[in-house]
Order: sequence, then C-alpha cells, then structure tokens
Amino acid sequence: MVRSQPFDVAIIGGGIAGLSVALRLPEHMRVVVFTKGQFGESNTRYAQGGLAVALGADDSPALHFQDTIAAGAGLCDEAAVRILVEQAPEAVRWLIQLGVQFDRANPGSEGHATPDGLLLGREGAHSRWRVLHAGGDATGAEIERALMAALRARSSITLYEKTFVERLLLRDGRCIGVEALDCEGQRFTLQARATVLANGGAGGLWLHTSNPAGATADGTALAWQAGAAVTDLEFMQFHPTVLVAHNETHLISEAVRGEGAYLRNHAGERFMPRYSAQAELAPRDVVARAILSEMQAEQTDHQYLDLRHLPAEKMHARFPTISALCRQHGLDLAKDLLPIEPAAHYCMGGVLVDTAGRTTVPALYAVGEVACTGVHGANRLASNSLLEGLVYGVRIADELAAGWNGTARAALTHTATLITYDDALEADSIPFACVDEQTLRCTRQELRQLMWRSVSLSRDQEGLLTAQQQARALRAQLAHAHVEDEAQPRLVETLNMLLVAELVIAAALERRESRGSHWRQDYQGTNVDLAGHRFVFLSPHAARCAQKEVAVHA
Repeated sequence: MVRSQPFDVAIIGGGIAGLSVALRLPEHMRVVVFTKGQFGESNTRYAQGGLAVALGADDSPALHFQDTIAAGAGLCDEAAVRILVEQAPEAVRWLIQLGVQFDRANPGSEGHATPDGLLLGREGAHSRWRVLHAGGDATGAEIERALMAALRARSSITLYEKTFVERLLLRDGRCIGVEALDCEGQRFTLQARATVLANGGAGGLWLHTSNPAGATADGTALAWQAGAAVTDLEFMQFHPTVLVAHNETHLISEAVRGEGAYLRNHAGERFMPRYSAQAELAPRDVVARAILSEMQAEQTDHQYLDLRHLPAEKMHARFPTISALCRQHGLDLAKDLLPIEPAAHYCMGGVLVDTAGRTTVPALYAVGEVACTGVHGANRLASNSLLEGLVYGVRIADELAAGWNGTARAALTHTATLITYDDALEADSIPFACVDEQTLRCTRQELRQLMWRSVSLSRDQEGLLTAQQQARALRAQLAHAHVEDEAQPRLVETLNMLLVAELVIAAALERRESRGSHWRQDYQGTNVDLAGHRFVFLSPHAARCAQKEVAVHA
C-alpha cells in the first residue's frame, strides 16, 4: 500500500538529530518523521551529562577543537570538527529559542557560568568548563521535551510513531522513500525526495549497555542494505561508569567525575592516577580500560565510584536523577560507594557521510550516532554527541531547504581503504522455519554475550574470528524465518543486529593496532601509518557502483 502523495523529506528517528532536521526545515516543506517506539523514546532522552559548547569567558571554539582532536586519538576529520565547534554556539542559541531550558546560575552562587548566566559543567578530557546541562542530570530529557513540543506545533510535519521502517526504497540507485510496518501491522510504502537516517545507536549488540532497548543498529543496517558505505565501526565507546545493582545497569554521567568523584577498587585505593595524569578526567577509553584492568586484577565484576568526600547536599542537587536512581537500589549517592562497570555506550562509526550529511547513495542522508562524520575519531569527547546531532541536523536541513537535485553524494577519499564485505549467506545453509518471540530473545542474548566476550574492551584475532563465525551462523538460522505479523519488527531488528555485528567484527579484524576505544591484545601498539586512516566497507554491489559512479579522490 502506498501512503498519500510524496513528501519532501522523510526522517527516521526522533532524537535530537532527527528532530533538529525536521524543525529546521521551512514550514512549506512536507516532512514526515518515523519513530519505531513511542514519540520521545530515544537515546537523546537518556543523555545525562549535557551538551558541550564553547561559551565560557575563558573558552573558545579553538580550545574545544583541540580537546576533541586529542580525544579522537589521531582519527578525527579536522574539517568536520571545525564545523562542529565553530557552528555550535549559533546552533545552541537556536535550540534555546525552541524552548530548551538549560540550567542557570543563581545570583551570587558559586560555579562556572557563561557571561549570560548559563551554568557550565566539566567532563573528562575537556580543558574548560563548557558543558551545558538541564535539570542537573536530565539534559537529554529536557531537550527531547522541548523538541517534541515544538514538533507538535508544526502542522507541516506528519508523525508516524510505533512504526518500524523495514527497508529503503531505491530507483536507479537513488533513495526514493521507505517501506514500513505501522502499529496496526499494516505494511506500506511512502515516497520522499530525500530520506534522512537519524536512528542511530548500536549498544543493544552488547550484553552490558547504557542504551535503551531500541538501540539495535537499524539505521546502519538500512543504509548497508541500500548500498551505502559504512566506516569506523570498530570504534565502540564503552562508558566507564554504569551503575550495576540488582541485575540492572544504569548510566552514571561523566559529569559526576567532572564534579570531583573518585574511582576506587575493592582495596579502597583511588587507582586512576596510576593510569593517567588526568586521573578520573582522562578520556573515556583510558578510564574504561583502567576499570577493566582493576576488575581483572581483583577478579571482581565491578569497581566503585566515590562521592563521599564531596558536599552531600550539593551532589544531590546537582544530580537529582542519579540520586533518585541510587535510592531505588538502596544506595545514597553521597554516602555510599557506588558499584560500577564499563558498558557499551556510543558508536563512533556508522554510515559514511560528508559534512552536509550526504551518504554514498543519492538522496539518502544520515545524522547523529548512525552517521560517521569523522568528528569523534577513535574516541568521542564527552558531551559532543548531542552537539553533533544538533549541528549536523541543522546543516542537513539547510542543505535541503536551499534546494538540491538529489544526485549529490559523499565522496570516498584517499585516506580510506575500500573493503568489499560479502554479507550473502550460502543458500544451502539457510533453513526455512517458523520462530517465535522466545527464539528471537534467545538469539539476541547469545549475540550480546559473544559480542561482550570477544568484541568489547579487549579484542584479539582468535576471539574476533570465532565471534564472526558464530554471528554469521546465528543470522543464517533466521535468514528465512517466518513469524507472526506482530513479531515481524523484532525479527527484522534481530537480523539487523546480527548483520551489523558482523560488520563491526570485520572492521575490528582489519584494524591491526590499538587506538582509542579499539584495543587489540595482539596489536597493543598504535600504528602511526594508520593515523587518520579509515577502513570503508561496501557490499559487493555497492563496491561495483563505487568504481563507476562514486568519486574516489586521489
């Protein structure tokens, strides 16, 4: 079934990236937004720490640039980073105009603030206090609230919530819309002049994650199946501090360490000064590996976050959401050692895009975590994720509003090694079977366990090859599976997870060095020849097209 007349822009995803595109587009354009869950359920909503922007009197975009480059471990795209940090102040002002209420300093109160009174926090690897926050530690929720309110006020935007986009529609190699399954189980197609992927998030591939359940790598899978290039998938950032209590995991913002919290082992030792001169404010990959090292040395499954030396009343006021979460588990944020572990948090890689958000498929764009602009390199600087979704969302919208012919696409550069990855399964290995929800849950759990075991904070060739073989075998078991209509989205999600897991593993095998969030036990050194070098993966069909149609700059 085909729904209505064509739209100008179809946006898949309802976080800060997708909604920034939708709200920045002029009202005369017909826009449709898809969310696979309820409107407002996104990774953005759960972001605690804040949004980094150089607004302080002692700060500048140049300093923000330097910190981002340093955290990226030699893999950041400098042009993309400059765009991010230089366009950030204007984009944030636009966000405030939409109704986002960041925390402000009270007259005469202590703390760091901008000249106009916006409170600033500090997080790991930042040389200045530059992180805006809202509600103390509910920044993402406040941003999502304001953007949703603004979206509902726009009659030119159509919203499909609880609608799962199964595939992208192509005509002559160009994206022309989507095929989706609505909340009533009806499959339909919808045409659009441009389609924007903003449904990033792949944390669901790992057993331990800070991400909500919907982070199943759907956007990367959709792009890959449409022939788009993907890159940097080996770089999955593991957040150092996720609360572990009663078999549950919950993010504890990096801003807690920015306020002065310590990390301690079971012996009571503050161990981070042994690993970095920046101690608890070292980049996330350094802190996460240090915690893992202490866990292995002590043979424990967690370490501790300690705020006991900090003013209790101030900590409860600064982190009300985390404080309430701790109370739910019988812990006092300011008085107890908080049990923490690293967990999958943010994928620096994704769909290859240029600085206008264009993928290698004409009329297909990507923004936010699903995209790889190159701004994060091998290790994202804290609180640059919301900023990237905002800045590049605005850029995509401005590009589309200015008018375009639908044929422009991202170019592959000389710093990339093009790798053809054949995701086809052997026909005689694919069974035809009916599966149920329980089978899908078991398959996901098995995938998450093998990814945590072999493709997380520490990797080696033997483990990666075994994980690759097992992931492909799991995908083969479901490739021709049949399910009840209501379970179809879960089947496609599971297949998306398995496919992207294979791509992540292939990328991790290719990068024979340790850099940023990618740590190889069998290649612990950093290969200077790979600084700034990317491995770009293409399907066999896309690789053939790339040789003929996609500009490869020498």
